[in-house]
Amino acid sequence: MKARRMTGSLVAMLVLMAVSVPATAQQVSQDRPTREQLLRQIEQRFMARATESMGLDAEQAERLRSTVTHYAVERRRLEQLERAVKRALSRQLRPGVAADQDSLLVLLDGLMEARSAYVESFRKELAEMEEYLDPVQRAQYLMLRDQLIEQIRRVRYSGRQGQTPGGQRQDF
Repeated sequence: MKARRMTGSLVAMLVLMAVSVPATAQQVSQDRPTREQLLRQIEQRFMARATESMGLDAEQAERLRSTVTHYAVERRRLEQLERAVKRALSRQLRPGVAADQDSLLVLLDGLMEARSAYVESFRKELAEMEEYLDPVQRAQYLMLRDQLIEQIRRVRYSGRQGQTPGGQRQDF
């Protein structure tokens, strides 16, 4: 029940941040938070909720924040790499243009390496958490994070009917 209330609060916060519009036409874009500022706010609020719902003490909360921040930076870098590889794959796979087989092999290997590294970062993160969280707390954390990610996806893609999460139209 408590996790459901927390998820509802997170959803409301995400919706408000995702669809926030300046109150007046005179408000300039400088008044809007940057993507990084929004991410920081979401992370701070999430950590506060996780700390409360998981019953963490101050030391555990600080170690969790440090671990999460470290691996989030690593995963963002891997996500950027994966997007770059996908863009290169798209350029190779243009209709009517012969794809370079060797380039495709290198790109596919790069994509698989990036995805494997992404999964490995989660393994390392959980292994680090074993030092200061018990199994119940680690499971609670994973569930909370998955709920947050799902809510972000819903907010992000709610207005894109007929499109995949990558923004591509699906006509089949």
